[in-house]
Amino acid sequence: MNIKKYRLKDIQDKIDRDKTTLIRWEKEGLIPQAKRDSRGWRYYSKSEVKNIIDMILSTDYFRNIPHRSSI
Repeated sequence: MNIKKYRLKDIQDKIDRDKTTLIRWEKEGLIPQAKRDSRGWRYYSKSEVKNIIDMILSTDYFRNIPHRSSI
């Protein structure tokens, strides 16, 4: 059984943000880290994509959470 893999582009298209924003959010811990395929490309399951999109939209693109201060 071959499970469909979703890429950053699949999330990006739903939330109208650039992939660099999604990568930054991942590094900041705002969205879960993606799994990596043999080429090192990020991928997600269908349920992970849905959860990430719901989380992003419900927090108004993370605008309503305090930003982490840089040290």
